[in-house]
Amino acid sequence: MIGASTKKLLLMRHAKSDWADESLPDKDRPLNARGRSTSPRMAQWMVANQSIPDVILCSSALRTQQTLELILAQWESLSQRPPRQVLVLDELYLAPAARILSIASQQVEHDSILVLGHNPGMDDLASYFGQQSLDMPTGAIASLESVGRNWPDDWLQVSSWVWRGLVKPRNLGE
Repeated sequence: MIGASTKKLLLMRHAKSDWADESLPDKDRPLNARGRSTSPRMAQWMVANQSIPDVILCSSALRTQQTLELILAQWESLSQRPPRQVLVLDELYLAPAARILSIASQQVEHDSILVLGHNPGMDDLASYFGQQSLDMPTGAIASLESVGRNWPDDWLQVSSWVWRGLVKPRNLGE
């Protein structure tokens, strides 16, 4: 058990993907031009809000990995410290909310975590923590901070988290 400490959890849906080639399997869809332009802006938002995570958990889909690459490149260009660990996980591909939360809770030793995944899992998880129906459009980030004291047991409790908000690319001038 880890004692009392502040935790940050960021939930991010991948940036806008390209549907032009219908022959591509869903997992192999790349980002489109809009997705490539919004990812660096979302990375800048994380810097401005002191939200560069210790660990990133990323779905193995191409569009999530490309989103991640653009975020990491933006942080590097801004001379920000990189995350301590980046894990690309097949099990996050189209994972439901409960699975996303379970995977993230395995990283409880870290103070801040970014999960980069897909809908409907991200919508459902943001809605669960926000305690209202929320829409996670592509590129959006939901931000939470812990008030838990008994890690990892408190991880799964809504009452252990304070909702800090949902930022969408269009809020940043998309």
